[in-house]
Amino acid sequence: MRRGTGSLYRRAQSVRFLVGRDRAAVIAFLRARYPLDLPLGQRVRLLARFLATTNHVRTYHTQAEMLRVSDRILRLAGRPGLTVVEAGSGKGGSTAKLSLVTRLAGGRLLVFDSFRGIPPNAERHSNLWGRPVEFRAGAFRGRLPSVRRVVARFGAPEVCEFRKGWFADTMPQLDSPVDVALLDVDLLTSTRTCLVHLMPRLRSGGAVFTQDGHLRAVVDLLGDANFWRSEVGMLPPRIAGLGRRKLLEIPAAH
Repeated sequence: MRRGTGSLYRRAQSVRFLVGRDRAAVIAFLRARYPLDLPLGQRVRLLARFLATTNHVRTYHTQAEMLRVSDRILRLAGRPGLTVVEAGSGKGGSTAKLSLVTRLAGGRLLVFDSFRGIPPNAERHSNLWGRPVEFRAGAFRGRLPSVRRVVARFGAPEVCEFRKGWFADTMPQLDSPVDVALLDVDLLTSTRTCLVHLMPRLRSGGAVFTQDGHLRAVVDLLGDANFWRSEVGMLPPRIAGLGRRKLLEIPAAH
């Protein structure tokens, strides 16, 4: 075997192992061009850390979904004051992954969560396939010390700022521009609160992602022109895949 061929073979084998069911998303990430130097080996290592996190921490997303959000963050790499927001950190797996990407992009990650699980609520939902969905108080709880340990082990804690409390109390205190946000908040009231406070702060080229696009009530809210005009103060955005996809991307208004 020629010199260097062995390492190339091992790298190819690593890529095959990391592809899994999300082949198209992984290949797109490996090929994408970003405004920072991100060699193939570094991309493969990032994917490996994503996979290690998934194998050790319960997460509520696919590799493809996280790579889509990561792609948007990396395309804004080097932007002064780059700010990524996560609303709903669960057990901390998504937080760890987002922190790694945010560090690569030279930004900071603001993590909003009650760290007490879903708040008490009377909401009753159905998904896009007509099945009932209920979000009980306390569900998806990840205590702050536990989330911090997950991020310390698998992520980049130095770029994280944790904002503990209900969204209705913490989101109004957000006082900086936002570039990318990821919502995994389940409740309609939480989705409404986050969008009302995040969208007006979203900078050009940025996006808010929601992982709740499979919930009929969320789809109805996102498709409600009156909500966007009266509560958010902007024209209704075009949201690709609305009513068909779980992960939805809401682009900045300008």
